[in-house]
Amino acid sequence: MYSLCPKTKMQNIFSIRIMKIGTLLVLAVTALNFSSAQSTSSIRDGIFSDAQAARGAEAYSTSCASCHSVDLRGNSNSPSLLGLSFMFIWEGKSLGELYTKMSTEMPTDRPGILTQQTYADILAFILESNEFATGDNDLTSDISVLDEIPITSQ
Repeated sequence: MYSLCPKTKMQNIFSIRIMKIGTLLVLAVTALNFSSAQSTSSIRDGIFSDAQAARGAEAYSTSCASCHSVDLRGNSNSPSLLGLSFMFIWEGKSLGELYTKMSTEMPTDRPGILTQQTYADILAFILESNEFATGDNDLTSDISVLDEIPITSQ
């Protein structure tokens, strides 16, 4: 039976409002969890794989080592890509900035000649050489993603 009692009607309205508020809260929590999952990666999150760094080491030896040296320490004409010298130049900037510099200016005798993936592989090798952790997936060459990853020492 359907009741027309004002008290029962108020309870029904109250119940509906509670259900709407509950639904909104669930949606809000879900949205927060989704945005957290999509948040900026950290350079320390294992954003490249061992295999990618190995490919990058090979490409580095043929395309970069003649200027930056085999040990990545650079020389009087090319900056070091290792340790404090590297971090002094790049800390606070994004991986996107480093990737862009590499892909538009390197190698100096033929800038931009390598594939996007090869530049990403070399970047992975540089990160591994600076003791950043590896992960399960390859580093992307998508500049919009790389722009969101800051280079930090901590």
